[in-house]
Parts: sequence; structure tokens; C-alpha cells
Amino acid sequence: MSNTTTDGGIGMRVFIVALLWAMALTAQAGEIHRRGDFQFEVGPVPDFVASTPIAERWDPKAPGAADSRWRFWRNEVQVDRRDGRDQRYVDYAFEAVSDTFVSEAGRFKISFNPEYQRLVLHRADLRRDGIWSPRLSAHKVSLARREEGFENDLSDGLVTALIVLEDVQAGDVVRIGYSVIGSNPVMAGQMSDWMTFAWTSPTLEASLRVLLEPGTTPGSYRTDDAPQVVTRQLPDAVEVTMRGKAIAAAVDEGGYPAWYQPYSRAQVARRQTWADVVAWGLPLYPQVKAVPAALEPKLREWRALDNDALRLAAALRTVQDEVRYFGVEMGENTHRPATPSETWQRRFGDCKDKAYLLVTLLQAMGIDAVPALVSIAHGRGIAAFMPSASNFDHVIVRARLGGGTVWMDPTISQQGGKPESVDLSRYGMVLPLVAGSAALEAVDPPASLARTTTVDERYEVTGNGTDVKLTVETVYEGQDADYARRSIASQRSEELTRRYSDHYRKRFGELSVAAGTVLHDDRQANRLRVNEAYVLKGPFQVAGASRSLNLYADSLEALATLPSTMVRTGPLEFADPGTYSHRIRVAYPLNWKPGFVADEAVHSSSAFDYQRNVAIEPDLVDLRYDLKVKQRYLAIGETATHLEQLRSVREDMSARLNFLLVTPTTAKERQQRIRSLLRDMPQENGK
Repeated sequence: MSNTTTDGGIGMRVFIVALLWAMALTAQAGEIHRRGDFQFEVGPVPDFVASTPIAERWDPKAPGAADSRWRFWRNEVQVDRRDGRDQRYVDYAFEAVSDTFVSEAGRFKISFNPEYQRLVLHRADLRRDGIWSPRLSAHKVSLARREEGFENDLSDGLVTALIVLEDVQAGDVVRIGYSVIGSNPVMAGQMSDWMTFAWTSPTLEASLRVLLEPGTTPGSYRTDDAPQVVTRQLPDAVEVTMRGKAIAAAVDEGGYPAWYQPYSRAQVARRQTWADVVAWGLPLYPQVKAVPAALEPKLREWRALDNDALRLAAALRTVQDEVRYFGVEMGENTHRPATPSETWQRRFGDCKDKAYLLVTLLQAMGIDAVPALVSIAHGRGIAAFMPSASNFDHVIVRARLGGGTVWMDPTISQQGGKPESVDLSRYGMVLPLVAGSAALEAVDPPASLARTTTVDERYEVTGNGTDVKLTVETVYEGQDADYARRSIASQRSEELTRRYSDHYRKRFGELSVAAGTVLHDDRQANRLRVNEAYVLKGPFQVAGASRSLNLYADSLEALATLPSTMVRTGPLEFADPGTYSHRIRVAYPLNWKPGFVADEAVHSSSAFDYQRNVAIEPDLVDLRYDLKVKQRYLAIGETATHLEQLRSVREDMSARLNFLLVTPTTAKERQQRIRSLLRDMPQENGK
């Protein structure tokens, strides 16, 4: 994959974009206010903005006229994407109707990246009793670099401006106006503009206006409930507008699939194809002819393996486990990866760095591999979006192996098993960066999918009839083993034992650890077994001759969690397909009589099958809980039955075993009882 001519072209394009960016940074400069290494400006509204007055009163017929919490008077975004400008203007007005939200109304945050953007504040006004008053005090505006993603191993360089207003009261309307000027040069025209028209509070007016270069063909995506698109050809621009009025508060039901858009939203961009996005992305990942010298010994070792599947797995595990995840998302680094040599030398990188390194290693072994752009935020939903590089937030790797496709995510550590058995179908639709690619490609689940968790608890009542020996064996297989392995890897063995034993202390009270937690990890088969052993000190509830033990199939609890909203108008994400089983056996003394009977229960929906069985033997109770997840998502029409059945599963996961202690009889007592029974029997012939 040669980039001899392309590199020159991209270099010139980056130079031109950088020049235009510099022009944008010097346009309409306002009064500068510095805060340490950072600065903002106070200046007039940009010339391209088409302003309109804010309504003097809330329309009594509009949603929110009687709202008692919070409402938006205006949510307006105007963007100038004509060459050399890249200005985004925001006019935002809101009202805290309730005293509860006054503190929120009195502060406002704006984020920008000072490496390639300017922040210009235009206004911070307040209307009380119909009279507007300016409240913007530049000396009270603070700037701080708030690396909110640092805890997730991400540094993005964003700076946050905090505007604090004094004397804000319930019923005041606060109006904030500002512009962020400039965009990341590496995007090179790949930006698109989004607008959310409906929020969880009512909105009086919301609008999006985008100016594009004359002669540009605009494109748009909109949800069904978003305002209509109006396009006009102006003398100096192509104008795209969408205006919404009297917008009701949206209900956030939660639990949505990533690909679903619960709010009224729209996207405007220059019309292009996915092939154009590929053409933008390919120069960011030029083919590397020489791999890092430090990796040559590993390549020789991998090439000696029997087949490409083993070579691919070895390279993947190396990148996943020996290069830690950390992203420096600043400037061009947001989308341009570090060189494979740099990533390996520093032993850290983000998704694009690790993907580029893995692609390079696989190509060096003759395996067809390319990076693929992913949207974690929207999954397969991007298929409906306007093609744009800004739709994507992640990078994985696609490889061709034995006539099939293998999808790999180099950022996932502690994986086991065969790479071709890993299910990345949650990513939905992706864009492989390969010459000739002009369409998104579906990430299908593997033909053979193994995801299993099996828990086996055995309770044995000791001779004193009070203490109980408890042994637990949990077996994770497939991607469940990956999740468990990552969780366990971060803990010391004594911490793991303490955490696991505390789980049962919370349920049964005092216990002693009979044996520390023991792990058996077969990473090649991707099977992880965890063994525990305890002695429970009197877990029974005692009432006379009655003994009761409360049990719970807690390993199924996460799967049986109900969403925050039960009556739904949108789809629901349930769980990853797999098989989950929890078995509980209780061995009890022969003189204990169960106060319950054998039983079974069955519940199912389009997404799962569940069965519970209770079997009783002379000295053993055997409870089995089995749940099979058949599909990850439920359509709108499937959710009601699913949630009803899932609620029944939750109620069925607990059991209270009641036993009655029967006092054993002596031999003399048994003889006397037999004689008594014989006396009571009718005599033959009436004698």
C-alpha cells in the first residue's frame, strides 16, 4: 500500500487547512483575558449570525407553560463552515422555575481546546420582571484544564470556562451567548454539526443554522420528530436551517441500545460518501515497511508457528497485554496514530495507536489486516448518518483469515481463546480503511459463540446442626472469562478472598474462610474456574424445632435487573447472548424434614428462556436456576411481555428452605408403638 503520491497531497492539504485555521484564529479578535496558560475573549456576536429577539413571555399553549422545575427559552446553534472560518455560535436561554435548581442556573460551563480553538464570550444576561440586565463579569470567569477522561486513561487537552452569575432567583431567565472558533486541522473538512432539539425539560424554541461554501451540496440526517430541513442558496453561502418551536419535554426511559436515538436530533454536513471518509483516513495509517527492531525477535518466533491463526493470536495478545491503554487525544493525535515504533517503545497507546501497531505486525507476517473505524456511541445507528469522519470514536482491526473475517479490538486486555470466537457485534457497523472501500461493513457475531457462567454452591449442615460448610465453584467461559479475568487481575489474592468472603458475610453473617480463593485459568480454552470454601456460623433462622435458610441465585441478579422505566415507547437493551446457570445444593441431616415440596417454574420472552427446578432427596435439596439469553435487544413491541416475565424471574430467584427437626425415637419406644397399633387392629372373626 504505497502512499508516495498521496503523502504529498495530504501534506499540502494539511498545510492549507492549517493556514485557514490560522486565519480563523485571527478573525474578529475581541478583548483578551488571560488565566495562566489559557485565555478567552469578550467580543461582539459574529457577523454571520442571524439574530432574533427572545420571546417576551412563554406561550400559554406551549408545553412547559405550567412547568414547575426548569425550562429552556432558547437553544440556538449557528455554525459557519465556509472555508477558513469554522465558527460555532451558541445562544442559550433557560429558567429555573423552582428554587431547587437556582444554583444550577447560576453557573455555566463551556469547553474548548486552546490548541486550535478560541473561546469568545458575547453575553451573560439576566431577565427579571421583564427587564434584561448584563451580568458578564470577565474577571469572574475562570479557566481550568479539567481532564475528566483521565480516570479512563484519556488526556484530551480540553479547557473549561466557568461562568458564575450572582443574584439568580427562581423565575429569572438567564441568557448565555458565546462562540468557539476553530476546529481540529486533522479533520480536514470532515466535520458535521449536530443538534438536539428536545431535552428532558420543555423548550420554547430550538434551531440549527449551518452555512456552507457556495456550490456545496448539503446533506442531513434527522430523527422523525426533528424539524424539517430548509435549504437556501445565498449569494455567499449555502444555508441549512432547522427550527423547532414549543417542544415538549422528552422522557428518558433509559436502557436504550446505543444505536437508538431517544431524543429529537439532526445532523448537517457536506454531502459525501463513505469512500470520501476512507480517502481521508487512509493517509493517517500509511503502510510501514519496517517493523520496530525490538519486535523482530517476536516476529521470527511467530512466523515459526504452524498457521496464520496462531500467528494472529500471538500478535493480538502481545498488543493487548504488553501495550497498556492510554490516550493522548490532543491536536492531530485525536485521529492520527503514533507510529508503531513509538507505540511499542513507550508501551502505551490508545485505540488507533494499538490498532496501527497490530495491523503493521500482521501485515509483516503476510496476513491481510486493516484498521476499521467504529462508533461506540451509536453502534449500527451510524448507517443512517451522513458520512463523516466525526461519526467515529474508536478503531479496531479487521483481518481476513482462512476465507473468513476476524474482528479484533487491541484495547481489550486479558482476552483468552481464539480471536475468531470473540463477539464484537455490539459495534454494529464499521468502516474498514482500505483502498476501494465505499461502504460500512457489519460486524457479525461468530458462528460459534461461547459465553457461559456456571455457579455451583453446596451447603452441608455439620454434625452440630448449627454450622454449615459452604463450597462454591464458579466457572466462566468465553467472553465471561475475559471479563472475570480482567477484574481478578487487578486484585491481590488476599484482597480477592476478602471480597468474595464478604459477599457471603453480607448474606449469612459470621463465617470463617476454610480455604483461600483458588483460581484455575486455562486462557487458551478461555475457561476460568474460581473455588471458595467457608464455614457459616449459624446461618439458620431458628424458631423452636424449625430451621430456615434463605438462599438466592445472585449470579443471575445483573441479568434480571429491571430498567428504570417499565412502560416503554422505545427499544430495550437486555444482555449479551449466553448461558447462565446457578445451582444450589443443601445436604441436611436425616432427622430434618423439609417443609416444602419439589417444584419448577418456567418464564420466557423473545430475549430469554428461564427455568427453575427444586428436587428433594432424603438428605439433599437440589435447586437449579438456568437462564439462556437469546438476543441482546428488544423491539418496542416486545418489551412489555419481556419485562413482565423478567419481573417474575426476579421474584423466583430467592428461596426460603424450612426444615422441621424430628426427634429420633428409641428402640423401646418403637416396640411400645407397635404393640399399641396391634391392640387397635380389629380381631379376626370378631374375637
